[in-house]
Amino acid sequence: MRRKKTEEKKGGAPGWMVTYGDLMSLLLTFFVLLVSMSSIQESKFKQALGSLLGALGVMNMDRSAIQFDRLPIPDKYKEELGRLRNQVRMFKNYIRIKGIESKVSIEETEEGMLIRLSGPLMFESGKADLNDYAKDILTHVVNVLKESDAQIRVEGHTDNIPISNSKYSSNWELSTARAISVLKFLNNNGIPGTRLSAVGYGEFRPIVPNDTAENRRRNRRVEIYVDYKDAIMKKAVQSIAKDKEEKNG
Repeated sequence: MRRKKTEEKKGGAPGWMVTYGDLMSLLLTFFVLLVSMSSIQESKFKQALGSLLGALGVMNMDRSAIQFDRLPIPDKYKEELGRLRNQVRMFKNYIRIKGIESKVSIEETEEGMLIRLSGPLMFESGKADLNDYAKDILTHVVNVLKESDAQIRVEGHTDNIPISNSKYSSNWELSTARAISVLKFLNNNGIPGTRLSAVGYGEFRPIVPNDTAENRRRNRRVEIYVDYKDAIMKKAVQSIAKDKEEKNG
């Protein structure tokens, strides 16, 4: 009889494993709620998600393999992302048809995308008023920006040639005024002010050395940063958390 009782005790999982499983479930739930309540960047999300999956023992691969496109985003947000990328393709086609690839560019960044616009293409020297060509270009930019709830930051930049006229006493003021001109155009054409911000850096953030006339021309620019990945991912995580809450509620 004593041997039979000993054999019965050997069956099933150890009691501590049940407690461990509950702890891991609570940790995962806390992580989802924490992310859904905060503003996150893709890089931070991937790092945190990678750390969590590693801690749970469900990931033995390189954490960099976790990609934005492979995250469990609900279909409605995938559709939003698809519409945005379609508008980007149309904008790139517009740039190609106009033959302004050297003056207008669009590229993917870790947070979303960067639209870089040549200053001489949009403004007269020493001025911050948008010309008609700039307004046409920005109308196409608006079509791209309307496809998400992304935060948009407009940056103004100049070359290192000092400016001093009746309106602007420094490149800081000129670059800021140009960024604000672009911001106002976006706002007046349907982009909510809650999504917009503007800053001027003057000559202090060049992309190339200011040692030739061509390089100085390239440094006179306006940059529009669009953090759409953060916006879509946050909504997706909140949606996933809400679905879990409804199922468990």
